[in-house]
Parts: sequence; structure tokens; C-alpha cells
Amino acid sequence: MRAHGSCVQRHGWAVLVLLLFSLASAALGQQQTGSPIVLNGLGRATLPLDGEWQFHEGDDLAWSSPGFDDSAWQPIQVGRSWEGNGHRNYTGYAWYRRRLVLPPETVTGWTLAVYLPNVDSACEVYWNGALKGAYGKLPPNPVWYGQGGAKARVVTLGPAQSGELAIRVWKAPIVFLSRPEEGGLIAVPMAGSAEADQGLEIGAKYARLNAAQFPLWVARFAGLVGVVTLLLWLRYRKHLMLLWLSMAMVYPTARYLLMDAPNVLPFRVTYGLIEPLVAINDMAIWFLLIALLGLQERKRLVRWTWIIALTAIGLELVDTICQFFDWTAWPPHRFLTIDVVTTLPAIYMELWGLVVVFAAFGKRLNPGRWILAFAALLSTLLTAVQDMTGLGERWTHWTLSEKLNAPLFAIGGSPVNLQMLVNTFLLLAILYSAWRYSEENSQRQNALEQELRNARAVQQLLIPDVIPTVSGFRVESAYMPAGEVGGDFFQILTIADNGLLVVIGDVSGKGIPAALTVSLLVGTVRTLAHYTTNPGEILAAMNQRMFARSRGGFTTCLIARINADGSLIAANAGHLPPYRNGEEIYIENGLPLGLVADAEYAETQLQLEPQDRLTMLSDGVVEARNQAGELFGFERTQTISRQSAEAIARTAQAFGHDDDITVVTLTLLPAPVLQA
Repeated sequence: MRAHGSCVQRHGWAVLVLLLFSLASAALGQQQTGSPIVLNGLGRATLPLDGEWQFHEGDDLAWSSPGFDDSAWQPIQVGRSWEGNGHRNYTGYAWYRRRLVLPPETVTGWTLAVYLPNVDSACEVYWNGALKGAYGKLPPNPVWYGQGGAKARVVTLGPAQSGELAIRVWKAPIVFLSRPEEGGLIAVPMAGSAEADQGLEIGAKYARLNAAQFPLWVARFAGLVGVVTLLLWLRYRKHLMLLWLSMAMVYPTARYLLMDAPNVLPFRVTYGLIEPLVAINDMAIWFLLIALLGLQERKRLVRWTWIIALTAIGLELVDTICQFFDWTAWPPHRFLTIDVVTTLPAIYMELWGLVVVFAAFGKRLNPGRWILAFAALLSTLLTAVQDMTGLGERWTHWTLSEKLNAPLFAIGGSPVNLQMLVNTFLLLAILYSAWRYSEENSQRQNALEQELRNARAVQQLLIPDVIPTVSGFRVESAYMPAGEVGGDFFQILTIADNGLLVVIGDVSGKGIPAALTVSLLVGTVRTLAHYTTNPGEILAAMNQRMFARSRGGFTTCLIARINADGSLIAANAGHLPPYRNGEEIYIENGLPLGLVADAEYAETQLQLEPQDRLTMLSDGVVEARNQAGELFGFERTQTISRQSAEAIARTAQAFGHDDDITVVTLTLLPAPVLQA
């Protein structure tokens, strides 16, 4: 009996111990989550919340409760994405939980906070069941900032005490540019006083700003150049090279603001803007290369460059348009499909820069242009390799892009990699080539202006400044070229028996070619006047000379011979008819000079009376046009034809001067009265 009683007693104690252990375990399961972290010596310092947290996929706000039993949850290491912890391709919601234990001697007089260096994609922070803050914004219409710690966040938990920390994380759907491992608490959270954690946040911003010093200075320099060249283009619209250079300078500045600046923008804003900006930058550089490498005459190359550039921009704009909608709520992989279909072709289109560079091979270029070609070739190749291996790294698992992006050295704490060096080299090569292009263009412009001045000087010798004085006539003239060198001409030559030979004409075209034709015709008139004064014969000879050298141009011309007795013989080659005393005179008209080799010109005869005024003018008067587009016209011209040559020219000029204006007036004076 004693032995039996002793055995029962021993079993009774064992059952009691097991019962107490079970009750303690149950209580512990309700109050303790996973392995708590004891924050010894925290005070006003910071401690990493590393180690294992409790993790569970899905979403239930009850999981924020301090009394929730998470013992069945999976332990997970923070400081690495949840994909890196085995939850491959998982997007959506998941929870992290960890109990923080503060020793009693450390919980007085300060506020507890948690510092979140990097969360992918957004999260809410709960402390003892109460929502305390957020990193970004959870759906609907979520806001997130991508990986990289660009938007580190301090969340104040409240007075220092022990408690349950629960973090509700949401991961955005996968896109084409997603990294190989994403989702969750990418960096280890830090616990500490609010002041200490804010110090960590400020330090992180400073480190980010310091690391981006090199891109910042490149962005500032490029932005300044872009503004200056844009202003220059607005003044000199014909120089498209300035526009392309200005557009090429936009991307370094925009990239810094979107991706490297301390105040980073939300992911959807950055994703929606950076891709079309890349395509626009490619287009600007391609056309800048075409201009600087002298490829404008390659019409097929220019046409295909437009096609490729606009197609790439259009593809990238599809992604931009999608950012106006909450595509995170779309069916799975819908946006990913759109993203892949639009991004992959755009990446391969970046190789078009190689076609542009190779098109310059065989051309005779100065060293600066070849440096530009080499820089563009190197940049295009490197960008293409990085995009093909890096942007799709999640899918290909190629690591070449990581090696190319590895820092080579640092400048003032700012790491510099190969891509930065090559892009800076390209930027400097573009600016140097643009400067050389501007200098060469300036030299050509100066040479052209000198040629115009020389042509103007020659023309001044051909256009009479002093009208010959002939007894019995009062002759006036006005000549107003539209440019440095005009296409109008006139001659007033004295002939035998106190007669005059008046010639007025208008050469098609402007500038130096027109001036050369004027020189040819004036020389012909002066030579022929020594042999004949018949207007028809002179026009026929001028026509043959013009036809032999016109190369498609033509000239209108009116010639009148006025004798001392007022008899007039005129011939017309397509020019405006003259006016007599405000009335148009009919002169038989012929073809303009230079159109038909054997053209003939009939002569018309008439008689001027004393005080008759003959007015001959060019079409610059009739075709003067005001700002409303209204022509001066024949009616107004006839009305003012009685005025002096200078008055007629000034009236037409004031109305709207966009063509050469030439006016010659001749008045037959009465014969002097002889006194006995």
C-alpha cells in the first residue's frame, strides 16, 4: 500500500507540473510574439530591430492587436526582401510582427519611435494595436517610392514602453523594370527616441544628397546650357541645332529631379515621366548628331530617324497614360503585359543611334566631330547593354548591369560609375561640337555678309546715284531694296539729240544670284546703248544673254526711248506698264527675259506733251502688303502715280515693305520762250 501510495503521489506531482507548464505556455502565447527583442540601454540612442520577425502573407487588421497569437507565423529576417526570404513573385499585403521589451529603468521621460529606412512598397505601422503612421499610402490609389531608401520615414510610437510592433506592408504589382528581389522591409528598422530617429532620417538625406553631388552638378550645368540654347533658338528659329541641343540638355536635369534628388517623387510619377523623357532625349541626340555630323542631306536617314523617334516616344507614352489610372487594381499581369510590349521595342530602338553614327563614316570631319561620333557610339552601346541586361534583370538574371554600375571612384563622397563618365564625356563632346559648329557657322555668316556687302557695293555702282541732267526733262528716281542686295534695277542713259533711254527691270529671286544677274543685264544695256537705242532690239539682245545664263530664272524689263520733242518708243518684256498723268499706258507686252531664246519684242510709239509726267515702277509698289495681308494694289498705285518718285516709294514702304521698290518719273518740260 505504501509503495502504491508513493507511486500515486509521484504521478500526481508530475500531472501538476505539466498542467502549470501548459497554462504558462498558453498565457505566453497570448502575450508574446515570436522571440521578443529586449532594448537594453536604449535610452535616447538607437538600436537595430534585426533578427527574426514573425511574418504572414495576407491582410487582417486583427493582426495588429497586441494579444494576437502569431506563434504559427513564419519567422523571417528583415533587411532583405520577402522574395529573398522565399516568397517569390508574391505581391499584395503581408504583416511583420515583433515584441519590443524596454527595461523599466529606461522608460521614463522620452518618446519611442521607429525609423524605417526602406520599405517596398508602402506600409502602415501599428503599436499596441493603434495606427501610428505610414510609409507612403496603401490602396486604394496607393503611393509608393520604390526601393533605394529614397523616402526613409520616422514613425513616432508614443511614450517609451514595452509593446507589440506590427507593420502592415503592401507590395505593388511587378513591372518590367522590377528588380530580382522585392517586397517588404528591405532595410532593418531602427528603434530609438524620436529625436535620435529623426537624426537618422536627416543623416540618410544628407548621405543621399552627398552621393548625388556629381549628378547634381551635371544637372545644373546641363540645365543652364539648355535654357541658354532654348532662348537662342527662340531668337534664331532657323538654327534647329540649338533646339536639339536644348532638348538634349533636359534629360540630365529631369533625371536628377526624378531619381537622384533628396525629395524623391512617387513611383508612378517617376515611372510615367522618365521613360518618355529617355525617348525624347534619344531623339534630340540623334538629330543633334545629324546636324553636327553634317548628315542633313541624307533624307532617308532623317526620315527614318523621325519614324523611329516618334514610335519610341509613342510607345513610352502608353506607360505614362497608364499612370493616370490605378493600375494596381487591374487584373494580375495586365499592366506588366502592357509594360513589356511597350518597353522592349523602345529599348531596342535606342540602337538607332549607332546607325546615325555609322552614317558619318566616310565623311571628312574635323577632329571635334569625330570625338563626338566616338562619344555617341560609346554612350549608345553602353546604354543599350545596360538597358538590355539591367532593366530586365529580374527575368534574365544577368548581372552585367550591376558590374557596369559599380562605382569606379568617388568625387567628394559622390560615387562615379562608368555610365556617368561616358554620359559626361558625351555631354562635353556635344557642347564642344556645338561650339565649333557655332563658330564655323558664324564664320560662314560673316563671309556671306561680306559677300553681300561686296555685292551691294557693286550694285551701287550699277544703280545710278546721280541722275543725268538733260535739257527739257525733269527726272526723279527712288530705289529701296528689300535686303542688302536687291533684284530691281534701272538705268537712265543720255542719247543723241538730248534724248533719254530709260530702263527699269526686276530679276526673279533675291540676294547674290539676283545681284549677279543685275550686273549682267546692266552691263548688257550699257554696251548695247552704244550701238542701238531701239528698245525692242535691246530687249531681244538682253533676252539672249539672259537665256544663256539664267538657269531657270527670268527678268521683267521695260525700256522707253524719249526724244527731245516728246516722241516716245517703248518695248515691254513682262513688266508693269507705265503711267502718264495718272493713267495707265498700253504697251504691247512680251515674254519676260530668259524664258525663250528667240523671243521678239514689239515697240509701241506715243507722243508726250509738255508737262506730261511718265511714271515707271516695279511690282514692289503694287505688291506691298500690310500686316493684315492686304495688297497695296493697282488702284492705289494709279492714284499715287502723279506724285514724285520718292513720295510713291515712301507710301508703298509705309504700307508694307517686303519686296524691292523702284520708281522712275520723267516730266517733259515746255520749251523755253525766247525773248526778242
